[in-house]
Amino acid sequence: MGGSGGSCIVLLVAGFLGGLWYIYIGMKKYILLQKINNTPTSKVHSAAVGLIELYGKANCIDNISSPIAKQKCVYWKINAQYYKSGKHGGWRNFYTCNSTDQFYLKDDTGKIIVEPKEAQLEIPRDFLYQGYIAGKGFFGMSHKKMPQNVLDYIESLDEADNKRFMSYSTRDVRIYEWFIAEGDEVYILGNAEPRGDVQSTIGCENLIVRKGKEEKIMYICDTGEKKVVERFQLYKLEIFGGLAISAVSLLILLYMFSVGG
Repeated sequence: MGGSGGSCIVLLVAGFLGGLWYIYIGMKKYILLQKINNTPTSKVHSAAVGLIELYGKANCIDNISSPIAKQKCVYWKINAQYYKSGKHGGWRNFYTCNSTDQFYLKDDTGKIIVEPKEAQLEIPRDFLYQGYIAGKGFFGMSHKKMPQNVLDYIESLDEADNKRFMSYSTRDVRIYEWFIAEGDEVYILGNAEPRGDVQSTIGCENLIVRKGKEEKIMYICDTGEKKVVERFQLYKLEIFGGLAISAVSLLILLYMFSVGG
């Protein structure tokens, strides 16, 4: 096959694999949605070992703040991207970091410890910072410089992470910051397990909610169950859309090879 035929094959293979990826994402949402629908929301005081669904307000155990905005919070996440120009350009991730500090979920019956490590989180972005770390581009041209609080954050990082940022100092960079502020309402689906420093499994004060070893689910969202369910309804479109894309791509590939043969 000629060059155009080869490019077409590459696009069709990419379409086939992309369709499979959408199916995978849709199935993950479907499985999580089933867990949400089949798990009743519990009050903290009634928490027991096993998969549990809770809704309440986030409260700090330790005093932590979001690293750039310096807002008091129970959880934060940072993601940084640089812009790559050219034919296959676009925004590329080069750094991500998040807190793993435990916090309390509190409702009108009590409070329980939550460990967000390895959790799937769906919370809105709080801040977007964009500019040039050095205040200039490749050829020394003046560009919008990153805000001082962002530069202070970069300066506070360890040597390896600081060098990573500085390697993109003359590129257009954008940094996203998310956090769950103290007092924010949160919905959690996770596994209640005995805390390592206690003997009893009775009472919410003896339990911790985290990603389980058997039931590998830990989902945290900033809305109630009703809106969570509404968000996940797109799984049908992703599964059936992915099936359609993969099927069409595969059929065209088979046809091209049969004709070519």
